[in-house]
Parts: sequence; C-alpha cells; structure tokens
Amino acid sequence: MSVLDKFLEFKNEADATRKFALLAVVIITLGLASLSVTGIIATATWSFMSFLPIVGLIIAVLGAEALATVAFIRTLTAPTKMRKIAGSLIFLGLAAIGVHNAENGAHTVWPDRFAESSGSLAAKAELAGEEAATLKTAQDAAIGGSSGELERVRTQIAELKTEQQLMTSMSPEGISKAQKSLISQGLYFGSVDGIAEAKTESAMRARGEAITRELTTLKAREDGLMAGQASPVMSANTDKRLEQIANADKAAAAFWAWFWLILMLCVLEGARSLSLWALITDIQSSDVDLSRQRSQELADAEHQAALAAIRSTMVAAPQPVAAAPEPAPAAIPEPVETVSEKPAVDLQHMRNMALASAQVREARKVQDEMFIAVPSLVARDAALKVAAE
Repeated sequence: MSVLDKFLEFKNEADATRKFALLAVVIITLGLASLSVTGIIATATWSFMSFLPIVGLIIAVLGAEALATVAFIRTLTAPTKMRKIAGSLIFLGLAAIGVHNAENGAHTVWPDRFAESSGSLAAKAELAGEEAATLKTAQDAAIGGSSGELERVRTQIAELKTEQQLMTSMSPEGISKAQKSLISQGLYFGSVDGIAEAKTESAMRARGEAITRELTTLKAREDGLMAGQASPVMSANTDKRLEQIANADKAAAAFWAWFWLILMLCVLEGARSLSLWALITDIQSSDVDLSRQRSQELADAEHQAALAAIRSTMVAAPQPVAAAPEPAPAAIPEPVETVSEKPAVDLQHMRNMALASAQVREARKVQDEMFIAVPSLVARDAALKVAAE
C-alpha cells in the first residue's frame, strides 16, 4: 500500500501525467512480451533437446522488446544522419521480431479467425470460379443443342402416343396392326389374324404399360428442355459459383483480420517507444528548466549583491575635509587665557559615531531590500555572504 500511495501522490499535473504515462508504457510492454512468448510456445516443437533453445529464444525475444525502445530513443537523439539510419534499421528489425511473434500469439488466442490464411481462401475461390466457368461452357453447349433435342423428344412422345392408342384398339384392323408391331418388338409370337385372343391381349397390355412409363420419362425431359435445363450441368455450375462467393468472402474477412492485427501491434510497438521517449524528454526538459531557474536566481543574487556593495561604498565614502587656513604672519602674542582642547576632541568623536550609525542603518536597509528581491533561499544566502564580505 505504501508504494501505491506514493505512486498516487501527485505534486502537480505534470507529475501525474508522467506517472500514468510510465504505467501505460509498462502495461503495453508486458502485453506485447506476453503475446510474443505465447507465439513462441504455441509454434515451437517441444522435445527434450529443444527445451533449452526455446527458452533461449524466449529470453532473446524479451531482450529484443526492451532493446527496441532503446534503439528508437537513440535514433531520435542521434547527432548524425548515419547514426539515425543505423538506429532506424535496428529498431525496425527488432520491432518486426516482436510483431511477428505477437501475431503468432494472437493466432493462438483466436484460432477460428486465423484458421486459414486469406491467400489460401482466395486460391480456393479462384479454383471454384474456374470450375464454374468450365461448367458454364458445357451448359451453354447443351442449351445450344436443346432445340434439336426437344424436337426429337416430342417426336418420340407423338409416336408412343400413337402406339398406345393402337394397343387399346378393339377393331380387327387395329388388332392386326398391334399384332404386327408386337411381333417386330418380339413381344408376340402368334399369327396376325385380327382376333384379340389371350396371348394378344396380354402382349398388348404389357406393351401399353411400357409405353406409359416411357411417356412419363419423355414428358419430364420435355419439361426440362422447356425450362432451359438441358442437363444437370446447370445445378453443378450454380454450386461452384456459390462456393466461389463464400470463399471470396472468407478470404476478405481473413485479410482484414490480419491487417488490423498487424496494425494494432505496430501501433502498440510505436506508441510504447514514442511514449517512453516523450517521458524521458519531458523529465530532461524539467531538469533543464530547473537548472536554468537556479542559474537565473544566482545571477540576480550576484547582481543585487553588486548593487549593495556599490551603495555601501557610496555611503561609507569620507566627507571632503576643508583645507586648513594658512598661518597668519607671526605676531607678538598677547596674553590670553588658556582654553582646554578636550571639548574639540569630544565633538569629533561624536561626529564619527553618528557617521557609523548612518552606515549601519544603510546596510540594514540594503539587506532588507535584498530579502524582498531574491526569491530563492540558496540565492539569498549567497547574496548575504557576498554582502557581508
């Protein structure tokens, strides 16, 4: 809890932004690393001899995830063009490794969506289209010859209906014709006498039933030709067209699923590196601003100290002393009363004391002004030190 409380303790808005940006970078890095490791584990062939190489590959991929961000930052801050190009190539290579392994991990997460590639589905759709085109050619050829076929079917129907009426005839002429027809077909072996005996009636009835069945088949064929369905080729053609459409839709869906997955992984990779670079740049700029502010404060303090020293020098400058008068010509001194010089000495001492008091008051005034003008404690202490000197 103490770590969480310390993390959630924000000094200002900029500090909160930095902390949450760092948290986002850590979360994205952990997510990409977990996807990469999942992709390696899912696509690896596990055995006793391959265990150590797989573990080494996992460690190398995790190192590549961390090094990609460093390469990106160094590329942006490189001083020369050659270093920028080299850093860009290194970053793109490392990022491609992470994206590819993360893609394999995503395939493990969504097996149904990425069960078959868009290229395979597109090839199947193309193959179904070629088969449908072949069937369409056969169908067109069948439909082109359907007119003659329809005429032939109708002729057969007409002949069978005539024969059917003959098999139901009751006149001696009709029975004779029916007996001849039955003998030619091998259904009757009697004499042609126009008499409807038992053998003749049995043969005529059997042939009538066969004619009815043939008429049913030919009628269905006629209906098919009339509807434009010359053969079962049309149904097969329709099935292949439907298969082509379904595979084309699946291929498009698989492509866009792959595209958005790659785009998402690339955006996450770039956002992680760019966010970390922006975070480091923001921290560096804050330190530079702080150093610049301190330098400005020290410069202001030195300026104020120099002004204070100039003012103190101007206050402490000695007043000009009047030149002593030239001695008068020697004369015979008259007898005067001797006066003691002690009062004159006391007067000069009082003047010196007053001048010192004035200097102390001026120095204190300068110090008070310095306390107000200098906002930093460090700069103020430096200025006071200079003023004291």
